[in-house]
Amino acid sequence: MTTLIVATVALALLNVLYKAIGPALLGGRTFPPRLQAVADALPVVLLAALLTVDVLGPGWRDFDWTLLPGLGIAIGLRALGRSHLTCIVAAVAGTAGLRLLLDAIG
Repeated sequence: MTTLIVATVALALLNVLYKAIGPALLGGRTFPPRLQAVADALPVVLLAALLTVDVLGPGWRDFDWTLLPGLGIAIGLRALGRSHLTCIVAAVAGTAGLRLLLDAIG
């Protein structure tokens, strides 16, 4: 158990150090427009990749279609200008409700 705690604390410290290096080294610099466009696109690409892996499962073998309505709810609410928290709560509630309905039926 002690090894796990030490490893977790070390990983947390390395994470903080890693995240602090970027602003410390690149503080007030402006990037060229092309590099800035890539940096702005990274969060969206990462989110899309995480959603793809979550929906398709490890090795892309376990497609979980019950996540799609929740994802649709989140996208629809976000398109209507709702907050991120509202979108997430509604998506989770929609997915959970669908799964409860399917469990009750089957």
